[in-house]
Amino acid sequence: MPKPIEVNPNNFKVKTVLFDNTEFSIVLGTWEGNENVLAMRWNGDNEDDKGYPKTFGNPMWFIIHGDLKQPIIQALMQNDKNIIDKLLSE
Repeated sequence: MPKPIEVNPNNFKVKTVLFDNTEFSIVLGTWEGNENVLAMRWNGDNEDDKGYPKTFGNPMWFIIHGDLKQPIIQALMQNDKNIIDKLLSE
């Protein structure tokens, strides 16, 4: 089960982990030069599981459409008051 910060394929770089409960993660990152996109993934059930999505056995991120960025961040803020600090630290 990879940690979110370890999932960095060539076209996506994690900037900030906004949510991680070890099973599921949401991050802010850079996708092919586009700054501050949200992405998510299911991390897997155990150390041998690469989670989903994955390509050719390598863990990947699912990019969330820009129209959903604000509602997802607002929902995350209800559970974690430090989201604003995480967003501003970048």
